[in-house]
Amino acid sequence: MSMEKTFIVSVILLLSSIVLAVPTTLQDPNVLQQKKTSIIADNNLPTQRVINLGDDVNMVLVLIQPGEFDMGSPESEPKRSDDEFLHHVKITKPFYMGKFEVTQAQYKKIIEKKFFIGCEFKGNSRPVENADWHQVIYTIRALTAKTGLHFRLPTEAEWEYACRAGTATPFYTGKSLGSETANFKCKKQDEYCESSSDVYVDQTVPVGGYSENAFGLCDMHGNVWEWCSDLYDKDYYKTAPMVDPKGPQIGDGRVIRGGAWNKHADKCRSASRNHRSENANKPNIGFRVVMDAE
Repeated sequence: MSMEKTFIVSVILLLSSIVLAVPTTLQDPNVLQQKKTSIIADNNLPTQRVINLGDDVNMVLVLIQPGEFDMGSPESEPKRSDDEFLHHVKITKPFYMGKFEVTQAQYKKIIEKKFFIGCEFKGNSRPVENADWHQVIYTIRALTAKTGLHFRLPTEAEWEYACRAGTATPFYTGKSLGSETANFKCKKQDEYCESSSDVYVDQTVPVGGYSENAFGLCDMHGNVWEWCSDLYDKDYYKTAPMVDPKGPQIGDGRVIRGGAWNKHADKCRSASRNHRSENANKPNIGFRVVMDAE
């Protein structure tokens, strides 16, 4: 073989090795998505868990797979607040979240009768309310002890990720809410309200009465505010870590999310943030549990 041919063959082999060594980050995005999907499928976790609390009272939990999303709201979103600074967040671990807010029937199976709190709106299928943050933490610890499974409150990032379920609109239902999609204070003049007349139930309603989001969760908008584990800081989003943020070390009370039966639609938005003292027990604040999947 001539020197010229030898040189050409060497160049071809060198170029081939470079092409084969291209990192996956430079590959076709569709290939990356397929790889990500296959990894998710390989975790072999059941998509739903049903925990029996006794006497046919069950707690349904939905698997929330890890992923990435834009947390907060764009400056163009009507009635947004400055604490909703838009930033990218990555949730790296799967977790289970209650399909519904914790009900009074479930609560009665978790807590000894002498420790019961009094709900304003009574009914086994209605959400627990009037529980302050400390009472909620006590209840969750009791649930962990009863079942041998590790329960907790969601972080604020987990809550919004689960609520959005892949959407970037103000609500997981789209750009507005209606009386048939959530329990909230609907005013016909409200740009977020779909109703042509004022609709106001003026109390909680049994859980699961409205359509679920793409992750299979119900009542993430309205009914009762839901406690999160995070302390609240209005500027936290500007410096928060991108991966699995857990809230600031110091804050003003605890985060509550989702809006409530007596709040207008803008407070029920996926990005809307609010907070209360850990000692706040109100008839419009409840909670939803998370269970670690791994």
